[in-house]
Amino acid sequence: MSAKLQRRASVSGSGMRGRSIDSAEMTLDDYYHMVAKTILCNQNPLTGLFAAGKDTDHAWVRDNVYAIMAIWGLSLSYKKHLDQMENWTKCYELEQSVVKTMRGLLTCMMKQVDKVEKFKSTLSRDDALHAKYSSVTGNTAVADNEWGHLQLDATSLYLLMLGEMTSSGLHIVYTLDEVDFVQNLIFYIEQSYMIPDYGIWERGDKTNHGYPELNSSSVGMAKAALEAMNELDLFGSNGGPRSIIHVSSDYIYWCHSVLKSMLPRESFSKETDASLLSIISYPAFSIEDLDLVTETKTGIISKLQGRYGLSRFLRDGYRTPLENAHKLHYDPHELKQFERIECEWPLFFCYLILDGLFHENENQVALYGGLLEECILKDSEGIQIIPELYSVTGDRVEDEKRDPHSTNRIPMGRIPHMWGQSLFMLAMLVKEGFLAPGELDPLNRRLITEPKPEGFVQVCVLTDSESIQSKLASVGIHIQQIKDLDLIQVRSVQILQNIYSHLGKNERLGLTGRPSFEMGPFSTSKLYTICGRTLAFTPSFMDQHTFYLASDIDYIIDRFRTYLSFLNKNWNNITGRPVVVVVLRADLIDTDPIPKNVIQTLKKLKTGYTNGVRVHMGKLEDFINTSCVTSLDFVFREDDDEDCEDKLMDLLQSNSDYNQISNFLSHQNQDYRFQKRYRIKKLAQIRGAVKRSYSYSHHASDNSVVQNILNSSNTDDQDDQTDTNVLNHIRTDGHTLSTSNRRDNLLRDKEVQDIIELLSHASSIQDQADILHCLYMNKGIDFEFEHNGHRVTVRDLIQELYNRACKQRVWWCVRHCAGMLRMRNESIAQSLIAILAQQKQLTIGLPPAPREHVLTSPMTVEQLYNTIVTATGNDPTMVMLTQEIFVFLHTFISTEPQLFAGMIRIRVGLIVQVMLGELKRTLQSSDEDTTDHLLNLSPHEIKCLLHIILSGKEFGITEHSTKPAPELADLPKQERDMRIIRNEIKEASTRKLSVHLNWVDHPLEDEDDDIGKHGQWIRRRRLDGALNRVPVRFYGQVWQTLEKCKGIKIADYILYNSLTQEMTQEEIKFALRVEEALNRVPFTEYRQLIVEACVIFTSIALGDARFHSDEIISIEEIVSTANGIFLQDQRASGGDAIKCCASGNPCGSAAGICLHFYDSAPSGRFGTINYFLRALLRILRVDETTVCSIS
Repeated sequence: MSAKLQRRASVSGSGMRGRSIDSAEMTLDDYYHMVAKTILCNQNPLTGLFAAGKDTDHAWVRDNVYAIMAIWGLSLSYKKHLDQMENWTKCYELEQSVVKTMRGLLTCMMKQVDKVEKFKSTLSRDDALHAKYSSVTGNTAVADNEWGHLQLDATSLYLLMLGEMTSSGLHIVYTLDEVDFVQNLIFYIEQSYMIPDYGIWERGDKTNHGYPELNSSSVGMAKAALEAMNELDLFGSNGGPRSIIHVSSDYIYWCHSVLKSMLPRESFSKETDASLLSIISYPAFSIEDLDLVTETKTGIISKLQGRYGLSRFLRDGYRTPLENAHKLHYDPHELKQFERIECEWPLFFCYLILDGLFHENENQVALYGGLLEECILKDSEGIQIIPELYSVTGDRVEDEKRDPHSTNRIPMGRIPHMWGQSLFMLAMLVKEGFLAPGELDPLNRRLITEPKPEGFVQVCVLTDSESIQSKLASVGIHIQQIKDLDLIQVRSVQILQNIYSHLGKNERLGLTGRPSFEMGPFSTSKLYTICGRTLAFTPSFMDQHTFYLASDIDYIIDRFRTYLSFLNKNWNNITGRPVVVVVLRADLIDTDPIPKNVIQTLKKLKTGYTNGVRVHMGKLEDFINTSCVTSLDFVFREDDDEDCEDKLMDLLQSNSDYNQISNFLSHQNQDYRFQKRYRIKKLAQIRGAVKRSYSYSHHASDNSVVQNILNSSNTDDQDDQTDTNVLNHIRTDGHTLSTSNRRDNLLRDKEVQDIIELLSHASSIQDQADILHCLYMNKGIDFEFEHNGHRVTVRDLIQELYNRACKQRVWWCVRHCAGMLRMRNESIAQSLIAILAQQKQLTIGLPPAPREHVLTSPMTVEQLYNTIVTATGNDPTMVMLTQEIFVFLHTFISTEPQLFAGMIRIRVGLIVQVMLGELKRTLQSSDEDTTDHLLNLSPHEIKCLLHIILSGKEFGITEHSTKPAPELADLPKQERDMRIIRNEIKEASTRKLSVHLNWVDHPLEDEDDDIGKHGQWIRRRRLDGALNRVPVRFYGQVWQTLEKCKGIKIADYILYNSLTQEMTQEEIKFALRVEEALNRVPFTEYRQLIVEACVIFTSIALGDARFHSDEIISIEEIVSTANGIFLQDQRASGGDAIKCCASGNPCGSAAGICLHFYDSAPSGRFGTINYFLRALLRILRVDETTVCSIS
């Protein structure tokens, strides 16, 4: 805070303001009189709602809830002083006023029950509950499309205070129908972490164009509401199982995760917002991390505080003298004019006073109490009144811009502002001792930042095989079989999902209950009771029936370790300890002996410590008293005709019949009507059909091909070239195929019949996969025919082949069959959300657009799957591989977020190409073999390879690749290559970084160690370019540089300096605009040189206060000029480039830049930094000899 504001606050805090009333002399009756004159007088006697003012009947949900907080607080104060009958009467009157308003709002929302039901599935702003209602009738005040109604913070605030008030003893909800509706309001807000809304100021993006955006204040309020309502009995002490509200702890975690990654930012368009005070302190208390709370509050105060309150956000034009009140929105260039004259709102001083009271910070209370007294008005009766806001007068705008906080402002807007008035009265009641902070927070949310004791995770390992049990017992590990459990039943997570689908169901209201969702780690780490039985559920990552990742034992073990770490770190504010049930299935561990990593993991569990986590391994029955136990008896309703036991049996019955696996393909027909020679010829025609369907072929290292594909000046050539890599639609039912695969398709009926007959003689997985692929492409997956005396469909046979491939770990076949079966990993939507929550974006498919799809907002599983199918050209194998990468990216961004430093857009298509490039470089193999190698890797090996690429570790440099071991010499080439790759992945996974992830943030120290490693820096640049990695503070430096020049040009895209008028320096929107320019660069290594050149240019521009240019600076010109100077030096010194570009023989590398320049280290005499500096000085027409030194 400025010294000017501190001096003024000091004077105000000394009690010397003539118009203030000494609140220490006020009695409860004085506060009752104040609340009656300023708030209660506006309550409608019929609906209980508060209109915003005398001139309107519009009643906002948010404003109504805030308005009754003071009434509720005053009733609690009277309850402490019930020594007189009159106090009893006032206490009851105030309580019933609160109940009337809360029930009035509940009635208004229940009238829109159809919207709540629709919103659960659509998440559409068109189906949102209204943000305001008529205070006279309780009906809607405006039409659906006449207001930004989707304001999740308002609904969340209502639920939060419903929880707090119910816990304080108020009875607000009367019937079970109302309980079911409130439960559905939980479903309405629980996905707030992924729903852009209009936010607390009802405008969304600050340009006020009506674009909703994800707001931290909405996510934080939703998190607080979910926590407050979880396991709350709405009937209080008179309730039972049916009146308890249930909240998924997984959704609470997602809100927490997204909120933590967004703060201290409010949204993409607002780098901070005063509304965040409501979630870091009273009433929400949403943040557990005290450091993050402090950082957020400090940012708010330093950027938004003024003499009369806090501005809502930077460049807020509302009610300023320069705002055009006749326009519905702002033009982007207008926002700059509102800077430093934003209106100031006194209500935020009230938030800060309450924050100081809750945290016993007397200095903060005194400081903001003094500042608030400067803003208080008085009516004719001497009652203190809080106005809505203070605005600069039209004649003092320029003075205020020159010297912020120097001019006197005038009160405007609603006077009194009931929201601010209510918070002011609450603050005074607490400050004067009429209320204790804990009485306003009966749920103890204020203690959320208190340190938690270190916990541990309970683990129970079971098996379905007596053989596995005995083998483990022989090495000292004793586990139970599932059939031996007496007190607890272990079930699939799908059954738990089915039970929860009954939650909140109400036929009379037309509510269908909980929408389908994936049960996360918190849900499956609890025990459940239902009808006297105790149930435990296995984690979703072990369910092999939904996705094939659970068929890879190495992935299961790795996922189990991270699962334990995740639970140990995030199991907060949940009663009891987490319990994880692991089932070692016979079909998963079918080798003898049992894999070493399984035994090692179990032995570590026995020691009580694994992967940095304290664990307790024991029997499931021993954990009943120490675990979190939740009742599922809500499924039994009073109006059920079905017997409880019968209904329970139906609920526990699995709807999948995976144990009955067909065996059609294994039967060989000996009576074949064609001769063996014809059979061999026919098989030869079909063989390779699956390989020909792959849409990703490796061509990243072939720059001539890349040039044809991505060079926008040759669009016809581009279409011809990419046609071989994108599957083209030739069927109307959604089945597609590549042009290279057309000879496998559109077969005549006779040929189809021949293929069916051929199926009886195909014994290998390869041949069966090729035959089924042809049938799938020609006749569709539901084509029915007779095979060996049975009526079967193509789907039946593909499912059988899929099961066989999973058992034998033939991963290319597993992926292809799963793709044809259109399998979806149900966690991909959550993976996308986790990545977006970290302020990242994802792209799928290969560039350029429209093939490459940019994912900027959350999607449902079905929407995301369909997008992946489209982006990959409906290549079944690549659809599966893309889903795997989504899941692995989610794991890494949750456990190792530093891997994604400097990235704002993660391009999955380019990551796949980099994987192919790394394998091809290691084995020097053909494109086709490289693709085969990649698809033959297990999911766990794909995950390890992805980690190697993200972390920048060296790959393919050990003697395994350069000099294969003698024992591998006699193996077939395919098997030998796979052995080499697996050894390389294992070696690289334990290797330290070869190069720092960012040379700008981590200057190289031992440069000599890198001399002679040819190919290292071009590989590093290709990796960073594919990963879109930029230095820390890169975007902010570009913004600052734009203020000193006309513009920056990248790949024919100009970033004009007018962007600084539209956006502030730290807005995500600006970073995305810069990223849009960089993504127009077609080559990954060239993109990275562009970034390096940008860094040098911004460093020079910002390092010299005199720098200013009226020209548009072309970054590509800097790179091209630097390359020219490099070649001159190479000719003069006889460097490596003399063999190619320096002697006039272009090496054909990307964008005409010499390959040796790409492979140059950044620092040193011949480093790229030196050449970029010299190029920039030449472009700016500065004599190099005048520069004394370059550092």
